[in-house]
Amino acid sequence: MDAVKILLVEDDRIIASLVKKYLDIRGYAVNHAEDGVEGLKEYDKADYDLIIMDVMMPHKDGYTLAEEIRAKDPYIPILFMSSNNLPKDKIKAFRIGADDYVTKPVNVEELLLRIEVILKRQKSEPKVEVGNEDDPHEIHIGNYLLDFPYQKLNIGDDTRKLTTREAELLRFLHRHRNSLIKREYILQEVWGDDDYYKGRSLDVFMSRLRKYLKDDPTIEILNVHGIGFKFLVQD
Repeated sequence: MDAVKILLVEDDRIIASLVKKYLDIRGYAVNHAEDGVEGLKEYDKADYDLIIMDVMMPHKDGYTLAEEIRAKDPYIPILFMSSNNLPKDKIKAFRIGADDYVTKPVNVEELLLRIEVILKRQKSEPKVEVGNEDDPHEIHIGNYLLDFPYQKLNIGDDTRKLTTREAELLRFLHRHRNSLIKREYILQEVWGDDDYYKGRSLDVFMSRLRKYLKDDPTIEILNVHGIGFKFLVQD
């Protein structure tokens, strides 16, 4: 089973070292960034399961970083870890989209429990029902194999772990391959809502899938301006 990947964005090296040490001991895979600018670069390099970030940091503060990440992915869990303990600071964090907020000095055991709660909640979110005779658990998409229950995309010896939403969207696109699919229909069926915010998220997820599927030239995701998308696969 793949280790949970955590991005820790913290400019205090002593605190960062302590937190990373305890998370490593618990089996988490932790990457550390020392400020908000570096944090965004690290976020763009890999798929993370959780982000822990400070608020007051040089170059780019945590609020700004969280807003930029939320614009790319509304669903990735974000936990703020800050010495700012006023109600207005916490309210601002939650309005941006924080999943939790802990104050310094950090109690590491409490932090670990909060992380476990966030990840457990993330796993228990409702998913699109899997499998029937017309919708197998393993789906061949060009040269790729989508293992939907385990959310893995395989091509040759290369395996990529997908998020729940990525796996659901890819399976949905394959169901409607080679047809024009309206944006509103995708959002209603996969997200359960077609509001503007989730529409922006859809574009981000489509860009990710294009990147994941780039090794097979017979697969293409076309953006039909003002209408929707076409998922083209040469069967």
